[in-house]
This record gives sequence, C-alpha cells and structure tokens, in this order.
Amino acid sequence: MAIITRNPSNPILTAKDIPFECMRCFNPAAFRFNNKYCLLIRVMDFQKNESFAFADSEDGINFKVKKDFQMLPSETDEGRMNDPRVTKIDDTYYIFYCSDPKSGIKIGIKKTKDFETFEDIYYSLPDNRNAVLFPEKINGYYVRLQRPFSRWYYLDRGYDIWISSSPDMEFWGRHKKVLSYTDVAWGNNKIGPGPQPIKTDKGWLVIYHGVEGPDGTDTAWKKTYRAGIMLLDLEDPSKVLACPDAPLLSPEEDYETDPTYRPNVIFPTGVIEKEDGGINLYYGAADNSIALAETTKDALLDFCLNPPKYVHPRSHSEHRPYLSFHA
Repeated sequence: MAIITRNPSNPILTAKDIPFECMRCFNPAAFRFNNKYCLLIRVMDFQKNESFAFADSEDGINFKVKKDFQMLPSETDEGRMNDPRVTKIDDTYYIFYCSDPKSGIKIGIKKTKDFETFEDIYYSLPDNRNAVLFPEKINGYYVRLQRPFSRWYYLDRGYDIWISSSPDMEFWGRHKKVLSYTDVAWGNNKIGPGPQPIKTDKGWLVIYHGVEGPDGTDTAWKKTYRAGIMLLDLEDPSKVLACPDAPLLSPEEDYETDPTYRPNVIFPTGVIEKEDGGINLYYGAADNSIALAETTKDALLDFCLNPPKYVHPRSHSEHRPYLSFHA
C-alpha cells in the first residue's frame, strides 16, 4: 500500500552478514543507542541454537554487525532465546524476549544501560511470548503487551493480544485482553504484538502480526504472516480506538516468500522514529533475513482513522466471526 514502502536495499541483513556461525538471521529489535540506529538480531546457527547479535548504522539502512558481541542464552533459557524487543525508558534499555526451554515458552526481561553488562530481572510462567514494553510509564506503571497461549493446539483457545502492568517490572498483574484473533480477518491462526508502541496525540500506534492458516490450525507450515496496526487509548491502552480490517504489509517480495525455511512471513519486531516524523519498521522476512519498510507517523494515523475498504478474499467469518473497530 502507498502508506508504507519497502526499502530498495532489502533484505538489509542476511546470514552472510553475521561474523560468527549463522544459518539464518531475522526478527530484530530496533532502537537508538549512541546516536546510531541499532538492531538486536535473532541468530540461529547450524545446530539450531539461538542467540542475539548487535548491529549499528549511521543511516538506518546499511548495518554492520559487531564481531565482539553475541548475547548467549542463560542456563534458564536452555539454549533458546528469540524474538527480542528493546524499549528505552529514561537511561535504561529493557530487552523483552522469548525464552524457550523444555519446561515451556516464557517471557524473559533483561536490562542494560551500555549493552555490555546485562541483568536478568524477570521470567514469566509458561506459556507466554511476543511481549513488548510501552516506551513510558502509564499512570505510574510499566505496561506491556503480550501473547499468552496454550501449547495444546487442539484445545483451540486462541492466540490473542493481552495487556498487563507492573510497578517494578517484576510483578505483573491487571491482565486484560486487548485484541482477539477473531477480530482479525487475516489472523485466523493467531495474532501477537510487534514492535514497541509509537506515541501520538491521538493514541498509541501498535503494529502487530497476524497469522492465517488454511483452517485455523497450527499443524503444518502452510501459514501466512502479515503486519497489521491498531490505535490504543493513551491513558487506557487496553481500549482499542481503531483497528483497520486491511493488513499494513503482506508478503509479496521474493525475500518474504522465500521457500528456503518458512515462506510467506512478515514478522514486525522493531521501529525507530526519526526526527522528521518518519518511521523505520524492521521485520523478519521468511524467517531467513531482515528487511526494512518506511512510512510516517501521520500516514499510519491516517490509515487507522480513515481505513480503506477491505474484504479479505479468504475471510474466515464462517469459521470464527470477527469484529472491526473504527474511530
């Protein structure tokens, strides 16, 4: 769609750009650090162990991955950590990520001020993942979006976006559902939060992912991942003000439909706001590389508040009715 454009340099990072053993890299967190555009990158080696790499850039397009940085899983993570999101509040960077031990998928939280030393401050109960922190306290509390789910897919419990808050980043409560997968025409399999929310005078812009399966199940890789967006209330972000029916970005380019590993995947995980109102959206493409799409805050707001008419060609309304929200 015209409101968001892919950068012509895509994919901006692939496995060959990682200076240590790497089979694929994808799903990066994005943030500013030392006046540079930075990415914390999910990296998988040939034994399918996962870790995080660090890359920085002067222009937000041409990134160099540091040779001397590799964040490895702790003993608690049991060799698997993925899908980081990074949010800065005051002088501290909070890294939310998915810890994937055999005991169940958890949200892990680390904090750092210098990306040299890190402190583990939280692990959730299983099963929970895809969490992201709002970039400021709301009514005195830290607030996060998350996607709790059941690993027992046959229970058909759904995969929705929830919100919770904490006074100290350790004790989380006031859990409330924000958006259900039944609300998303192209998300009959599951939905989940993406990058850190973007504050505007109209509300919080939240980019999320939605997953469409052939029949709503998660039993085979015949799924399509897209990016969507919604607008949440500034003071009470559990309230959805607008949620267009149309996705923001769908897999179309070769690097997004690449059949090497998992085709037809756009997985948004990082945003960086530019001083001119521009927005860089970084996303994993086909779970195999990293791509960049560019837009503006005003364009995203207009898309939410004046959504285009849209009817999904494979609407699952017969399977599970969905709702639409418009301001």
